[in-house]
Amino acid sequence: MNNITPCDCHLHTNNSFDSETPAEQQVNRARELGIATIALTDHCDILEWSDANIARSNAQAIELNQKYDDITVLRGIELGEPLQDIEETARALGLCEYDFILCSLHNLSGGEDFYYLHPDEEQAKDLVRRYFDELLETVRWNEFDSLAHMTYPLRYITERDGVPVDMASYQPVIREILATLAANGKALEINTSGLRNPGGRLLPTVEYVRLFRELGGKYITLGSDAHVPEHMAVGMAEGIAAAKAAGFTTATVFINRQPVEIPFDE
Repeated sequence: MNNITPCDCHLHTNNSFDSETPAEQQVNRARELGIATIALTDHCDILEWSDANIARSNAQAIELNQKYDDITVLRGIELGEPLQDIEETARALGLCEYDFILCSLHNLSGGEDFYYLHPDEEQAKDLVRRYFDELLETVRWNEFDSLAHMTYPLRYITERDGVPVDMASYQPVIREILATLAANGKALEINTSGLRNPGGRLLPTVEYVRLFRELGGKYITLGSDAHVPEHMAVGMAEGIAAAKAAGFTTATVFINRQPVEIPFDE
């Protein structure tokens, strides 16, 4: 493993609506950093996604994996809000063969991405409750490999806007989410993007990574959620430290939808 991270399994390219970075530029940044394995996980938010973009992302991952012999480039997808249109989800999953399906929830059914919301404290309580309820139904659906940024709303509500959220009342549903992931043999992502916000927290924080381990979780994936090359692997030292503190000794990548564990350096 290099001195940063063995892998970064949450990266976006200009095949995502919110990135202008060519896929090869992301790959070359990873090569500069000495990262052995990356996954291109372009957005497939199920209510508004592009067949062409997902197919292009997949094809580019294959092409770049063949072009460079010093890095493994995996065919990934960030599948957003899969239960909000299950027929479209089935179509997206059938469009290509994937190495890695990263599942996420960016907005509640019928609502906007949390990025666009600026709730007050009372509104935030209700939004976060509804978020975790929908997330639980999503993990029960189970047609994915890793759950992305489990505490996603906090990236904006708390870390960006400074609205306090008392997490105590959500502990039972969070526990059920993590227990379901563990029982189904799925991975939990440690997403480092929150460290780029003023609040500076992992998504999720180490307490939830530790709880996942205690509930039988076996796999964690590491993701910077980088949309520009400069953000690749940022915060990975903290992410790996959290994984180790929780009792994990490996990061996991998925190849042909099968988990492959990569030991951390001692």
